[in-house]
Amino acid sequence: MKKQLLIAAVAATMTSVAFADISLTGSMKVNYKNTDTNGVTTDTVTQEGDLVLKGTSGATTVHVEVSIDAGNEVKADKTSNAGDMSTEDVHMSTTIGAVGVKVGTWNPADTIFKGNADRTSGNWILNTDVSGMNVSVEGDSAKSATVVALKGSMAGVSGTYKSKSKSNELYLATDIAGVSATYAMIDADAANSSAAAFTLSKEFNGVTVSYSDVDADSLYKVEGDTAAFGDAIGFMATGDDASSIKIATSMAGNNVSARMVKVDGLLANGDIDVNTFVVTRPLAGGTTLEVTYTDTDKNGVTADKEVLDVELAVKF
Repeated sequence: MKKQLLIAAVAATMTSVAFADISLTGSMKVNYKNTDTNGVTTDTVTQEGDLVLKGTSGATTVHVEVSIDAGNEVKADKTSNAGDMSTEDVHMSTTIGAVGVKVGTWNPADTIFKGNADRTSGNWILNTDVSGMNVSVEGDSAKSATVVALKGSMAGVSGTYKSKSKSNELYLATDIAGVSATYAMIDADAANSSAAAFTLSKEFNGVTVSYSDVDADSLYKVEGDTAAFGDAIGFMATGDDASSIKIATSMAGNNVSARMVKVDGLLANGDIDVNTFVVTRPLAGGTTLEVTYTDTDKNGVTADKEVLDVELAVKF
């Protein structure tokens, strides 16, 4: 009798696992980078990987993301050196009545102004729809202030308004005669600490042309990492303005793009030109090969840089 109960218990456990709504996805990329700074050349090889586990039960979803950037390294003396393997985003999303709930740990997405914000624990978002408008309140354990956001669309214009403790943010997007247009604005309480930006994009016979412009006050530093400007953290200082033209198309099975960024520095000799050329090609086996060449020319200083980045990536 005891054996039968044990077999039944094991069978029940196996059935629950077999029918659980669980998915495991991931990505991996390896980069070879050659950097020439004023004639001094360095070569590096880096890797970055992520595993994402998602489990769903009814209207509830759990998301767990693990970084496997370094794994286990082997030192010169053949002994093992623990690498950088850590948990990143961990959050649960569900609904309670008409209210959507998300709690856990994550970092906000990039914007034209800011790159990924610092990941904090105890994040939470409550949201619901009111008269066609989505209203949300969010916060985290590290900050006492909360953020109230309104998101919706009207007359073909979609927008998001965020009210924060020390600033207000507005994001608008629309399409005008086939031209995609976006506008972003940060209105800070502190003096000389606001910024505004817009992007226009249009496709012509398979070629997409985009123009972006960002105007920052003297005490604001643009730190975004977006398609419009690339990694602004690497070349923009406090108070700098910038404009960018990007051209993208497909050619012989490759995705090809060229981006020209011009930075108008607040300080003397702070102007910078950053030209980036990217060729991306899908390979057999689900991998992607991407070659990026970036030329950074700083006016009046001896800190010019040329970077060749060859990346092999796969998603599964």
